[in-house]
Amino acid sequence: MTAILATLVLGCAALLALVQAGSDAIFSGAAAPGSLPARLQPQTGVSIYRAIARFAPAPYVIGMLESAAFTSGDLEAAHAYALRLPASGRREDDLGRIALARGQTKIALQHFVAAQDSAAVDAYVIQTWKADPPAAYALERDLKDQLSASGTHPDALALAYWRMGTLAIALHRPRLALNDFEQAVHISPLSERFLIWAGFEAYDLHRLDTAAGYFDRAVAADPTSADAYAGAGLVALARGDRATAFSDRARAKALNPHSMGLHTLQEALR
Repeated sequence: MTAILATLVLGCAALLALVQAGSDAIFSGAAAPGSLPARLQPQTGVSIYRAIARFAPAPYVIGMLESAAFTSGDLEAAHAYALRLPASGRREDDLGRIALARGQTKIALQHFVAAQDSAAVDAYVIQTWKADPPAAYALERDLKDQLSASGTHPDALALAYWRMGTLAIALHRPRLALNDFEQAVHISPLSERFLIWAGFEAYDLHRLDTAAGYFDRAVAADPTSADAYAGAGLVALARGDRATAFSDRARAKALNPHSMGLHTLQEALR
C-alpha cells in the first residue's frame, strides 16, 4: 500500500511539474528577460498541454490550449477548443472574443450577453449608440434580461437599467427613461448616481414631488453631491420658492462649481 501511495504521489508531482512547464512556455512572452521561462517557446507549452489533454482533458487544460491558439491567431483551433469547454460564462466569453476577432460582431454580442459580460456589452454600446440608439437600447435590454434571469449580479443589473435610461433619453422617451432609472434605484437605493438621474428625469416630466424625493434621498446618500442640491434647487424654483433655490445653488457651488446640475440651476435663476 505504501509503495502504491508513493507512486501516486510521484505521479501527481510529475504531472504538476509538467503542467507548470507547459504554462511557463505558453506565457514565456510575458516572462522576465533572462529568466528560464523566457527561454521557452510557446509551441513547447502547447505540445505539453496537447499531450496532457489526451488522457486528462480537464477544462483548465482545454482552456489553456484555447487561449494559446487565440493568442497565436489560430482562430479556428481556438473556436474548436472553446466548444469543448463546459457550458459557462467563461465559454461564452471566449466564443465572443473569437467571433469578434473574426469580425462577427452580432454573434460576438450574443455570446457576451449570454456570458453576462457587462463590460464587453457596455463598451460596444458606448462606442455605437449615437449611430443606432434603438439597437443600443435593445442590446442593453437583452443584457438586463439575462442578468435578471440569473439573479447573481445585482450591481450589474442596476447599471444595465441605468444605461437603458440614458439611451431612452436619446430615443426621446422620457417616461421609459424614468421607469428604467427607477428600476435602477429599486435595486440600488443608495446610489447617488441613480437617484440623481431619476430626479432630473422626474423634474423634466414635471413630477415635482417625485423629483424632490429623489433629490432628498441623493443628498442623504451623499451630502457632498452638488448635483443633488442643484436638483433640489430646480424643484424649489419650479414651486416658486426662489429663496430656497438660491440657498441650494450656494450649497451646490461650494461643493462643485463645475457641476452640470448647478449650471442648469444658474441658467434657470437668471
